[in-house]
This record gives sequence, C-alpha cells and structure tokens, in this order.
Amino acid sequence: MKNNRTEPSPYIHIRRNVYLVKRKRDVVHTDTGCRNCTTNSDCTENCECSGLSLSCSKACHCSDMCKNRPFRKEKRIKVVKTEFCGWGAVALESIDKGDFVIEYIGEVIDDTLCEQRLWDMKRRGDQNFYMCEIRKDFTIDATFKGNASRFLNHSCDPNCKLEKWQVDGDTRVGVFSLRSIQTGEPLTYDYRFVQFGPMIKCYCGATNCQGYLGSKRKRGQTTEPNFPLSWSFCWGCKRRRTLKIINRSVCAPTN
Repeated sequence: MKNNRTEPSPYIHIRRNVYLVKRKRDVVHTDTGCRNCTTNSDCTENCECSGLSLSCSKACHCSDMCKNRPFRKEKRIKVVKTEFCGWGAVALESIDKGDFVIEYIGEVIDDTLCEQRLWDMKRRGDQNFYMCEIRKDFTIDATFKGNASRFLNHSCDPNCKLEKWQVDGDTRVGVFSLRSIQTGEPLTYDYRFVQFGPMIKCYCGATNCQGYLGSKRKRGQTTEPNFPLSWSFCWGCKRRRTLKIINRSVCAPTN
C-alpha cells in the first residue's frame, strides 16, 4: 500500500519530554558517580556509569573529554516519504556503531491515560501509535508532541535500538546505532510492541522478516524469540535497557 500524503500528520515539535504526570526525579548525590575515571580520561571502557546506563554528571570525577553524556548532541536525520512504509527517517551523516542518534521524546503519561488514548485511537481507526512504555505509569506518547524519532520505522533486522538511561536524575530514552550507518540509510529499530488490536503486516523487507508483528518466527531463525506479549510483560526484566512499543503501526501509509 502506497502513501499518498504529501506531508506527515501534524504534531507539535518539542525538545524535551512534557510530563502530564508527577515527575519522578532521582537525587544526584555528589558522593556518587564514576570513581575510576580521572580528569584525563574520556569515560569509555572503565566508566562505571556507562555500564549502568547512567550519563555522567556533576557527581563524577571525569573531564570535559567525557564521552558518556550521550544526550548532549543528536545526529542529523531527515524525515522522508517512503514507498511502502509511510513516513520514515534517514541519516544525514555517517553514524558509527554504538553512537547516540536521537532522543525518543513525547508526553509522559500514566497507565490510565495511556489506556484511554489507545481506546480513543482504536475507535477513530487510527493506524499509527507512538507509545513507548518505560515502566508502570511511565509511558512516552509521541502521538501529539515529539520530534523526528517518532518517524523511525520498524525492521525485523534493525540498525538501531532504544536504550533507557538516567540523566541527571531523569529517566530518558535514546536511540542508539547497532552498527555503522551510512548517509541516506533509513533508521529503524524493532518495535517489539504489545498487541492491541488485529495483527499488523510488516513491510520492512528484511530477509528474516516475520511477516506480522506478534507472529512466531520461523524455525531455524537465530534472532530473538517472539514472546507472548501482554500489559504485564516487561521486556526490561532481563535486559535493563530494552523497552517496548505499545501497538505502533508498522510501515503504515499514514504516518
């Protein structure tokens, strides 16, 4: 199915998350932070914070060369119209493996409002959902407010992933590259969404494409198994940085 829209559906562009719930912010103590790093180090291999998905802060002993503050500078990306996948995003510069690409931002809502919005969208027949569940009563919804990260499409063989980080006491979600990405290459990640409606056909074009989100992978494939998803299933239980998308439309023609 082709996309006949000349412009993406309207939304409000924001630079940081907008909280519609009480903001939960951890206190950054001055006696914490990386201890092995020095004023001459760049916080790479031996940085304790990096291994815990913590951005270095004023509590750390590192220098201005610190490379463990990924949310400071985003990569240049462009929103483009695709043939089968609605609107998508491509890299405007080469990206190295492991680089921070862009922050996933939107309105932070609780479970009650999240469920209400999902039902409202379903009744309206909306095909695109932009909800990323972080934890209980903490979902980032980029439907109405967000940035270019909302246009990254799904792929069963993605070149990016989502990671949850603590930045100066705030929980934030970043898109990071899984491999080297060339200029002009589409940016994708695995939505791993919670099913909320009929099966959605996948048009990612990957050789290991599972056909539909929520369907079982074919025997012999070495990619991650498709677990039965539900509201109570947490992708982050074993892999702290891995998040899930709630029923986001895959390659839908009406982004």
